[in-house]
Amino acid sequence: MLSEKIKSRLAERFVAPLPEFHKRRIIFWHDEEKEFAGGIDELSLEGVKIIKLDGKNNFAVKKLLASDNLTSDYLIYDPFAYEKDQKDDWLLDIKLYSEEFRADLVSILMEELFVESTTAMRKTMRLYTKFLDNKERKAKLRKIGKSYQTPLSLHVDIMAVLCGLNGGTAQDVIIAVLSSGLEKEKNTPLINIEKFGNIDAFWQLVQKYTGYVNSADRPLSDFAAHILITALSQTIPASALRGLERFIADSCKAYCYQLVHEWQRGKGSIDLIDICRHVEHELRLSDRLDKIEISLLLKSETFPAINESILKRFYEEIGDHIVKVDKIIEAVENRRTLGWYSLTANYFESLYYIAKMQEFYLAHIDGFHFVEPTKIWKLYTTEAYQMDSYYRQYHYFFGNTLKDSNSLLEDPLKKCSDVVEGLYREWFLRELTMNWTNAIAGDLDALGYVSEINKQRDFYRRYLSPNVSKGNRVFVVISDALRFEVAAELSEVLSHTTKGKATLEAMQAVFPSITKFGMSALLPGKEITVNDKMEVLVDGKSTGGTVNRGAILSADNQESVAITYKDLLQMKQADRRSLVQGKEIVYIYHNTIDAIGDKQATETKVFEACNDAIAELNSIVKIIVNDLSGMNVFITADHGFLYTHKPLEESQKISRHTFNGEIYELGRRYALVSDETSADYLLPIKTEREIGGIPMKGYTPQDTVRIKVQGGGENFVHGGISMQEMVVPVIVYKGMRSGYKRFVEVQNPGLSLISESRKVSNLIFSLDFLQKQPVGEKVQACSYTLHFTDDLGVPVSDTQTVIADRSSSNASERVFRVKFTLKQMQFNRNKIYRLVIANDTDVPEEFEFRIDIVFADDFGFDL
Repeated sequence: MLSEKIKSRLAERFVAPLPEFHKRRIIFWHDEEKEFAGGIDELSLEGVKIIKLDGKNNFAVKKLLASDNLTSDYLIYDPFAYEKDQKDDWLLDIKLYSEEFRADLVSILMEELFVESTTAMRKTMRLYTKFLDNKERKAKLRKIGKSYQTPLSLHVDIMAVLCGLNGGTAQDVIIAVLSSGLEKEKNTPLINIEKFGNIDAFWQLVQKYTGYVNSADRPLSDFAAHILITALSQTIPASALRGLERFIADSCKAYCYQLVHEWQRGKGSIDLIDICRHVEHELRLSDRLDKIEISLLLKSETFPAINESILKRFYEEIGDHIVKVDKIIEAVENRRTLGWYSLTANYFESLYYIAKMQEFYLAHIDGFHFVEPTKIWKLYTTEAYQMDSYYRQYHYFFGNTLKDSNSLLEDPLKKCSDVVEGLYREWFLRELTMNWTNAIAGDLDALGYVSEINKQRDFYRRYLSPNVSKGNRVFVVISDALRFEVAAELSEVLSHTTKGKATLEAMQAVFPSITKFGMSALLPGKEITVNDKMEVLVDGKSTGGTVNRGAILSADNQESVAITYKDLLQMKQADRRSLVQGKEIVYIYHNTIDAIGDKQATETKVFEACNDAIAELNSIVKIIVNDLSGMNVFITADHGFLYTHKPLEESQKISRHTFNGEIYELGRRYALVSDETSADYLLPIKTEREIGGIPMKGYTPQDTVRIKVQGGGENFVHGGISMQEMVVPVIVYKGMRSGYKRFVEVQNPGLSLISESRKVSNLIFSLDFLQKQPVGEKVQACSYTLHFTDDLGVPVSDTQTVIADRSSSNASERVFRVKFTLKQMQFNRNKIYRLVIANDTDVPEEFEFRIDIVFADDFGFDL
C-alpha cells in the first residue's frame, strides 16, 4: 500500500506548471527494486492515466504515448533497469523528454544530497545506510555543498565527515586517519568509518592511491611505513632501500611523495613527526641513512632522520678537522627550504657558520702581515670583522641547541666547538691582534692613540657640529659595547627595513676602552681629566650618569637633551615630542649588550643580547624618524668588546704582581698606573691624564690575555686595544621620504622564470629561475613560494620555496633550479595552467603553461 506522502508528492508533481513548450506531463516512476509494485494497482490520480510496464507492453505503451494519445497526462510505473544496455529500452526517447520520479528512501536521499541518479551512485548510496540514518551526519555532508556525479567523490566526502573534516580529498582522509594514531582500536576516524561508513571502501581507496594492500593482521604502522618509504623512494635510489621493497609501490611514488610533502607543511605536521619517528625506529632507518651518500640525501626530505644523518657526518668530519666549506654551505642552503628543517635549524646554522669561518681562514691562511695600521684598520672594517660575526652567530645558534637538545647531535656539535675556538681564538684573534699590536705599539707609547685613524674624541666635532651649524637637528644613539660587527648587521637591517640610508664608519676608542672614558669622549668639551676617585671629568664636570652628561651637552649647546632608551620607550608619543621640541642635539643612551656581558652570571648570554640590541636600536631609529621627525641619526658606542666562549687557561692570565709600582685602576684588559710603574710583557700606553698633578700611564695585555682581577666575568672583556674592543662603529643614518631626490625604496630582488619551455609532460620536472638583482643596500633578501594552479586558482602541484639572498653580481651565480611535483589528477591538455611566483609583499607573477599528462584520476569501486 502506498503512503499518503507518496501520493501527495505525485499529485503535486502533476499539478505543477508545465515546462515551456510542453502540452502535457509524462512521469516515469522508476522502481528497480519493485518496492511499490503492489500499490500501483490501487493508485488513482485525478486527470492522470496510470500504466504499469510489465516487460511485454513496452512497444504498445510507446505507440500509445507517441501516436495514439498526445494530450493526456501519464504516470508510467517502470520496474526495469536498462542502464547497462539502454538500446534495449523501447521508451528511451520518450524518457529523455519526460520527467522522473522515485519514491524509495535512497532516491529521496540522493535528491536531498544532490547525488546524480545513476545505478552506480545508487549502489554507492546503499553502502552507507548507517551513515545516512543519522541527521547530524547527513547535515555535515550537505554542508560541504557539493553535487556528486561519481562514486569516488561521494566515498571521499562521507569518509571525510567520519574523520571530522568538512570535505576534502582522499589525501586528507588518509592524513586524518594516520594523524589519529597507529593503534587501530584507538583510531577514532577508522572506527567511525568501520562503524558508520564502509571500511572496505576505505582500504580500496587507500590501495588505489598509495598501493598499500591491507589485511586484518597488518597494523596501521605498516600503512604509515608504506606511505613514508614509498615517498622516500621518489628521491632515493632503489639500491639504497634494498630490503624495504614490501613498503614500496613504484606506481604510487609521486602520490605518496606529494602527500608527505603537503602534510609536512600543513597544520598536522606535529602528528607526522611522531609517525616518522616511529617508522625510523621500527625500520632502523638511521643506520641505513648513514650509509647513503650525502649528495643523495640532499634531495630527500621525508624523514627528520635525514637531516640528522647529514649533520652528524659533517660534524664528525669537522671534529677530525675536515671542513668541506663548499659542500657544507650548499647543504645548508639546500635544507633551509625543505621539510623538517625547523627541527634542526639551529644545528644547521651552527654548521653554516663553521663553514664561513673556515672559508675566511682559507682566504687568509698565511695570516696578517701589515706594517701600516691604516691597512689593518681597513681590512678589519671592510672584511675581517665578519669573522667576529661568524663566531657570534655560531655561538648564538649553538646556545639555542642546548635549549632543545638532540641526543644524536649534541656531542658531535660540542666536539666541533673545539675547532671553532681554534679558528677564532687560537688563529684569528691571535694573528690579527699580534699584527695590530705590533703596528700600533709605537704610536700608543709615544702618542697614546693611533695616528691617521679617526679618534673617538673627535666625534662631536666631526659629526655633530657641522650638522648643527647647517640648522639640522641631530639624534645620537650611544649603545654601550656595540662592537663594530654588531653595528654592521644593524646597518644592514636599517637599510632593508627603513626608508633611510645607513652608512657604516669607524673610529678608534680612547684608552682604556671602558664605559666611563668612552662616554666622556663622545661629549663636547676641551679637556678630559680624572680625579683622585678615578672619576672621569669633562672640563671639570662629572660625566657619570645621564643627567651629568646632559648638563655637559647643554653647556656647549643649550638646545641639547639627554635621555635613556628605557625612559624614552616608556614615554607617550606626545611627551616624546615635547622632550625634543626645539632641541638641536638629542643624546639617547642604550645599554643592552654591556648590561648582560659585564656580569659573570650572564656573560655567556652576550650574543643573545647582541640580537636584542639590534632589534631595539632598529626600533629607536623608527621612533626617531616616525614619531620625532628626526632625519639625522648617529649610532655609536663607548667601546667594543672581546668575547671568547671557552674558559681561559691559566697561561692566558696575568697576575697583578706583574706590576712594579702604584696601580690606580686595574681591569682585565687595562691598567692605569703611576708614571714610574713598570710591567713585564704588557704594552705601555701614553696618557695625558694626571691624578693630583701626578702623571699616569696605561698598560694593556697583548694578544687576548686577561689580567687577574676580582669580580665580574673573564670571557666578556673590554678596556684593551684589540680591534674588537677599539674599533668603535659610527652608523650615519639619513632619514628619507618618498619625495627626496636620493630616496631609494627598499625592494625585493625579484625572481623570474628563465626556462624557455611552457609545456609540462611529466609529473616531476624542474625549472630554472633567476634572482634578478643581487642583494645589497636597498635590495633585501626575500623568500618566494612557487606553485602551479588551474584556471580557477586551485593548486595542482606542490609548493616550493626559493630564498633569494644571493649577493653576487654574476647572474649565473643567482640561478636556482627548482623541482616540482604535480598532483595525481586529470589534466586537460587544452586548458591553461599557471605557475605562480609569490612573496609576502609584491603582486604575484604568473606564467602560462600547458600540461599534457595522461592520468585517470577517477576509478571505480568493486563494491
